[in-house]
Amino acid sequence: MATSVLASLPLFAELAPEERGRLERQMTTREFPPHSVIVRQGGPGDAAFFVLSGLVAVRRKEPESGIEFHLSELGPGQVFGEMALFTRKARNATVIALEPTTCAVLEYEGLRRVIEEHPSISLGLVAILAERLEVADRHVGIDFVSLSRVKIDPRVLKLLPQALITQHHVVPIAFCNNRLTLAMTNPNNVVAFDDVRRVTKGVMIEPAVITEEDFRKFMASQAAPPPSSGGKPETSAHAAPAIDLLQSDLIRELQLADESHVEAESKQDLMTASEDAPIIRLANSVLGLAIRQGASDIHVEPMEHEVVVRFRVDGVLQVVQKLPRKVQLGLISRLKILSRLDIAEKRLPQDGRISVTLDGKPIDFRVSTVPGKWGEKVVLRILDKSNTSLGLERMITHPPTLAAVRTMIAQPYGIIYVTGPTGSGKTTTLYSALSEINDPGVNISTAEDPIEYDLAGVTQIQVNKDIGLDFAGVLRAFLRQDPDVLLVGETRDRETAHTAVEAALTGHLVFTTLHTNSAAVAFTRLHEMGIEPFLVSSSTIGVIAQRLARRLCAQCREPYEADEAARRYFDLPEGATLYRGRGCDACGGRGVRGRIGIYEVMKMNGELRGLVARGARVEDIHASALAHGMLDLKRYAALLLTEGLTTVEEVMSVVSVEE
Repeated sequence: MATSVLASLPLFAELAPEERGRLERQMTTREFPPHSVIVRQGGPGDAAFFVLSGLVAVRRKEPESGIEFHLSELGPGQVFGEMALFTRKARNATVIALEPTTCAVLEYEGLRRVIEEHPSISLGLVAILAERLEVADRHVGIDFVSLSRVKIDPRVLKLLPQALITQHHVVPIAFCNNRLTLAMTNPNNVVAFDDVRRVTKGVMIEPAVITEEDFRKFMASQAAPPPSSGGKPETSAHAAPAIDLLQSDLIRELQLADESHVEAESKQDLMTASEDAPIIRLANSVLGLAIRQGASDIHVEPMEHEVVVRFRVDGVLQVVQKLPRKVQLGLISRLKILSRLDIAEKRLPQDGRISVTLDGKPIDFRVSTVPGKWGEKVVLRILDKSNTSLGLERMITHPPTLAAVRTMIAQPYGIIYVTGPTGSGKTTTLYSALSEINDPGVNISTAEDPIEYDLAGVTQIQVNKDIGLDFAGVLRAFLRQDPDVLLVGETRDRETAHTAVEAALTGHLVFTTLHTNSAAVAFTRLHEMGIEPFLVSSSTIGVIAQRLARRLCAQCREPYEADEAARRYFDLPEGATLYRGRGCDACGGRGVRGRIGIYEVMKMNGELRGLVARGARVEDIHASALAHGMLDLKRYAALLLTEGLTTVEEVMSVVSVEE
């Protein structure tokens, strides 16, 4: 059986029959059960294996990505490891038996003995190998190039995504007559060819060889910034990717197409538009760039002649790119497919979710679509789950205020309200508070709409009004589950508010949010919902009102003397020092980087409980809290201003300051 195998292999077929017989006598037969490893990648190349029966799989793991690829399957009459037998180099792939497999094995020591005894075999093998190499060279026709001597059109370079170039060490260097010349450090990388074909679709690929050192130098030259023209600061690292990702050739391809907008009526038309390779790359670019820039929201807004993409960074919306209207149908359909929404429904609002992983961090996008005049607008809220580990001390910078909040959340029962407008950081405060009291000995349950972050050890329920599962219903169910701590995502009606108050009065610690402008107004809001003042006064632990302002960049902030208007508004002394951002590379020239909380913490006491129970005016409740040491939003903001943590303009944009 071994004789027929050797005779059928090109490497040994041209040897004389007696020479093949001498080699076959050195071979041993081995049996391999299913799923057993015959040779392992990186192992010694000391034997060749001739498959007599069965089936094996050849797999190779790419060292850079760590991903294992299935290369091929070999059956009877095929051989692997013959070149390693002569080169003695480490195995470049792993071979696994897929079923019971029998192999004839020729080990190096046996081959060496035969060659020493019969030198004619050595000469015959050398001649055969030389002929194989010559034929391979003629067949492949791969040229060696130097990137330093090749002038590459920037448009050709952008035909492939940066991630693909970096992953496979390939560089597109020329494109002509539908042929792409691809410089590669490894022209035998089959996976690289497949990935390039998926992106270019129908383009012929002609490989060329470059060295690893040449590739590294080329990539370093592409990454180096152009020399500054002087005077103005360099553009930030945050802004640069917008041009690389959104003004690439995929946009130019779409702009060159017919600009007339044709509505696709069928679901199949929408699916086809969303699965086009440039659209997939565009959608991935928008999501990836938003994460890299630290955006909290993405807005995709169709207009009459264009599609505007805006990111909310540090609380402020900024235009990232205006795309041609031609991309509207495909891009929005792609985002809806990723969110598992109905792409054919364009008349009603829809809500969905996208989950991705970037740099090992799980990130969710909460997706909302609404029909507009020029098409559906899509807004994606970015929820970085890794941020839930942040504690209260990272948010509340004033030690007495932080101590007051920690005293409140340490209470065994009662209710804590967190108030503020949409986007003021209420959810982040609630999650940070829960993370501080989260313990295996505490049963914590939450009712949310939607669930924005995953908390380990916490039972989280998604509210679903369509099936009658509202906040009040979930809260009532929780009360039968032996809870210690309850979180209600939002108190928006009488039933929810009443159930939450009852839970607080029956020995549970309850967290919830309200949409009010200050801490004292929370009691008025509860009264409007129909909750009796005496129940509110006896169940409430405290109220936290908050806002978010943009934080000054610590690297470029500079002091200046406060003007008269600022001193009057914030009760600052004569000659008080405030700060402003000059703008630098770290903050992208904006002078601000990140956000900081402005807090008003009203901790209940005997006097406040009496005022609330009597239904006192908001002004009286607020004045009493101030008399007992509460810092209102205005005074807390003044502390942040004098510490150089934010600016007057930022505070005025989020806090209503009364003279």
